[in-house]
Amino acid sequence: MPRSVRSYKTKPVPRETIEELLDIARFAPSAVNVQGVHWTVVADREDVHRLAGLVIDWMRDSLERSPHQANALGLKALVEDWELGHDRILRDAPVVVAAHAPTGAVRGDVNGHIALTYLELAAFAHGLGACWAGYLYGAMSAYPPVAEFLRIPADHQAHGAMMLGYPKHHYLLIPARNALEVDWV
Repeated sequence: MPRSVRSYKTKPVPRETIEELLDIARFAPSAVNVQGVHWTVVADREDVHRLAGLVIDWMRDSLERSPHQANALGLKALVEDWELGHDRILRDAPVVVAAHAPTGAVRGDVNGHIALTYLELAAFAHGLGACWAGYLYGAMSAYPPVAEFLRIPADHQAHGAMMLGYPKHHYLLIPARNALEVDWV
């Protein structure tokens, strides 16, 4: 069973594997079959670290400009951890994949999320761990240096990001889940 993986081995993920995963994600359903998801891959550990640093810069900016909201999101603790050498943003993942689509694309947000979900499931089937990169996703739309680093075209909108890599730990269980809730009509 897949689960979010937040701790990765330093082993690089072969480019061919990443391409295979993205090819699988290409077959995800999309609204009116527009197939409009575009991908940006960061597969160099130093670049992933630089990207995490840009997200931290966005958090610092948020703490100055919107302290109440930033504190409610716990950004101060993330910045402090970063300054102590702990990457809680991209978790020292060897690969980060971002999904984006042309602004105004038919259900680009939903199409991106579905494609990322396919990518996550395919990663697990290929022996990789994956985790949605929520802080990066927030910064992709709110902080232009992040979008510039990812080379997301100005006429595109970010629709999510995911960390990938070989899991450092072997998990025997997935986190507990609530009971299934179904109403039959």
